[in-house]
Amino acid sequence: MGIGIAVSCKEENIGQTPVDRTPPSAVTNVSIESLPGGAKISYDLPDETDISYVTCEYIFNDEKKVARSSVYNNYVIIEGLADIVPCDFTLSLVDHSENKSEPYKGSFVPLEPPFRSVFKTITLEPDFGGVVIRWKNESNALIGAFLYAMSDEGEWEEYDLVYSSTTEEKRSIRGYNTDQRKFGVSLIDRFGNTTDTLVVAAEPLYEKLLDKSNFKDGHLAGDNYTSHNSRPISNIWDGNVQVIWHTVPDAGFTPPQTFTIDLGVEAKLSRMMLWNRQDGYVFNQHNLRYFEVWGSKELTHGINDPYWSGEAWKDDWILIGDFEQIKPSGLPLGQTNADDEAATQAGSEFIFESGVGEVRYLRFVVKETWARTPAMHIAEVSIYGDDGVIEE
Repeated sequence: MGIGIAVSCKEENIGQTPVDRTPPSAVTNVSIESLPGGAKISYDLPDETDISYVTCEYIFNDEKKVARSSVYNNYVIIEGLADIVPCDFTLSLVDHSENKSEPYKGSFVPLEPPFRSVFKTITLEPDFGGVVIRWKNESNALIGAFLYAMSDEGEWEEYDLVYSSTTEEKRSIRGYNTDQRKFGVSLIDRFGNTTDTLVVAAEPLYEKLLDKSNFKDGHLAGDNYTSHNSRPISNIWDGNVQVIWHTVPDAGFTPPQTFTIDLGVEAKLSRMMLWNRQDGYVFNQHNLRYFEVWGSKELTHGINDPYWSGEAWKDDWILIGDFEQIKPSGLPLGQTNADDEAATQAGSEFIFESGVGEVRYLRFVVKETWARTPAMHIAEVSIYGDDGVIEE
């Protein structure tokens, strides 16, 4: 006859085993500093060892929220509030046994959140093929902008969703004829708060892709137009993003470096699309990161004149763009995600300053590549504007 053995399994506790049921002392000397969309709540901690963290409970959008701070800080931050209305909170100190101190109850009124203050600065103006949208973001908070355009059938269409934290931003909605239509912008912050949609009716200016068969190397004294492994500068206007221009890494050039494109026609320019190298060098190596674009209708000196090697030429040319290529993920050099890959394939748009007149020559001043290298590589460049010839 067999003997049955009963084994009792005792459920193990997960987390910190309670030491006692004695709550810690409360925080003291609480002070509140209202912030845009939130507050910084400072306090003094008691001189005790059995303390773990501070918890701050508050209500937002009819939901209970909790912000925490370790005992290595003497403050807790509340952020993400959408409205300038009183916010009640309860502040408690928690010990290692999860005992809570006597609560401190208070209230504050947040300052205007960044997404609302940015929204007030938005302007939409008629521009080539659509509208140009500008806004100011003094707080440099990360803001998303939904860009909309009315279709020919009278339906709203989402044109793009762009993110920015720069102080002064300029974006565009493009690709439309010169008929009047409505355009719109709404903002979203990183907490999911959204604005209403600003709607403006506008008549876009005529715009087309300039004919790249007219482009040629317009190199001037001091320009880097070297070709590494038979990859010349003309590859950036051959219509093939899989083929690149690659300068010679040890040719002796150092930033800032220049190169010049002769567009072959005089045109009022609107914008530029630039594609990075596609085969694995995503926001890395010799791809352009910080650069300027200067324009001129004519050349006032011979191409080999030392005038081009210094800074004097800038007195005669017009700065039509001072650009930074933005990496969507914001990850460190060498780290990328799907958004970065998609941006590499789609290319980056750069909007030129308007009202500068007709331009034929573009001179690029490359201040820094992504890996801060002495070489440069670009897959393709497309230039848009109005050269006076309307294509049906």
